[in-house]
Amino acid sequence: VIDTNTAPKDFVKKFLPRELDMLIKLNHPHLVHTHSIFQRRYKYFIFMRYMENGDLLEHILQKGAVQEDQARIWTRQLALAVQYMHELEIAHRDIKCENVLLTANQNAKLSDFGFARSCIDNKFRDIHSETFCGSLSYTAPEILQGSPYFPKPTDVWSLGVVVYVMLNRAMPFEDKHIKQLYQAQINKSWKWRSRYVDSLSENCKRMITLMLEPNYEKRIKIDRLINSEWISMDSRLIGKILVL
Repeated sequence: VIDTNTAPKDFVKKFLPRELDMLIKLNHPHLVHTHSIFQRRYKYFIFMRYMENGDLLEHILQKGAVQEDQARIWTRQLALAVQYMHELEIAHRDIKCENVLLTANQNAKLSDFGFARSCIDNKFRDIHSETFCGSLSYTAPEILQGSPYFPKPTDVWSLGVVVYVMLNRAMPFEDKHIKQLYQAQINKSWKWRSRYVDSLSENCKRMITLMLEPNYEKRIKIDRLINSEWISMDSRLIGKILVL
């Protein structure tokens, strides 16, 4: 339930209409499904699928780092959702563990489309984003730089942070100050946690390195991620949507 009388004015004017539009428009097995939306006076009632196992961050905090085989499945499910949005020329712009929800069957679904926006204008030309949005720890360096940026590659960066957190039960970058965080990202000064690194495949390590590439032009594209050697290590994941 969203009460427009008590919600921040900026949210009501800018982000709420955008999110309602996305909830109506988007439909994918790995995006949280919206059943219905209705308005009564100053309140919006949004009925969405109940996600029995909560969010990914809660899962990691309670049960520890995710095994690589499971992380591979969830990564592909989330990448398929991002690919679907990008094919519609929409960027999510707020991918983080708290916005990944888990079903009773342990499928991952992406949620929260308040920061999502179109990547093209009405003449179908690519447009830059200028809004600093999302959570700092998941924010790509081109956003921290403060210049207009292409939004699609930032989704891949944020997903890379999510995958790192799944496998390491920690953030790759901990700094709370934007300048220091940006320098850490540019210098690639992140490490694998010693207690988990030996259990990870080389394909897995390579994939995360490609996702956390600070140069967005060299960062792996979502299509290549889905068809990568790491994902292909599980033959069930090749060329189809897997719903376990």
